[in-house]
Amino acid sequence: MTDPADAVLASLRCDAEALPQLHVTIAADGSHAVGEVSGHELWSIRVPRQRWLEVLTGQIVATVTMLLRRLVFVHAGSVAIHDGALLLVGDSGAGKTSTVSALLTCGAAYLSDEVALLDPEAGTVLAFHLPMAVKPWTARAAGPLPPGRQVATQGAVRFHLPIRLARAAPLRTVVFLERGDPPRLRELSRAAAMLRLAQQASSFRYGVRVDDAFRAWARAVRTARCVQLQATRPAALAAALSHMGADDRDAESR
Repeated sequence: MTDPADAVLASLRCDAEALPQLHVTIAADGSHAVGEVSGHELWSIRVPRQRWLEVLTGQIVATVTMLLRRLVFVHAGSVAIHDGALLLVGDSGAGKTSTVSALLTCGAAYLSDEVALLDPEAGTVLAFHLPMAVKPWTARAAGPLPPGRQVATQGAVRFHLPIRLARAAPLRTVVFLERGDPPRLRELSRAAAMLRLAQQASSFRYGVRVDDAFRAWARAVRTARCVQLQATRPAALAAALSHMGADDRDAESR
């Protein structure tokens, strides 16, 4: 079990903040795992026989976000395109992974498919290069995957690390994904965007970080374009999203 988990986690980076070491111990029979920091147990979970790799890596990622002290985060996909970061925020099943994949085939560079890390001082979105967990329905929605390498598999799920990686980019666009038809794109106010960010898994969920999260995201969205994209298959609109990023850059330069 440790070999595929190591392969998935090997690319994970958090450049702008030093975090304490997390030690994960997996039982010999693979039935449960324990996470410890500095000798203190943070969690103990049962590991399912099915989709155990997603569960284990998800728990480790959640621990990383809990340990952040300077950076803030939101559960989102993120890419760097046209010299700026574009965030894709939405509930599970909204199409984040497939849309990230489609944007990468449109020329974007990969920041994350899981966690958008925001540097509060710089207003930049940082790399969190966890491989994309590509399920069969995700692959059908995304179309051809961007160039990269498959670092692990579990059943029908492929863990795909794109070859074109970004390190950091200033936040330019936040897209909130919603399932629905017909496809519709509409502007959101900054206040509405803040409310939606707070409803996601994010630094807002940790009581000691609420003030930090509010100040950081309020400052970041003040200069970002915030939109809601309603679609049953948002990946099909990736080209339009990529052009929107170019339009935002041109407007800023003017």
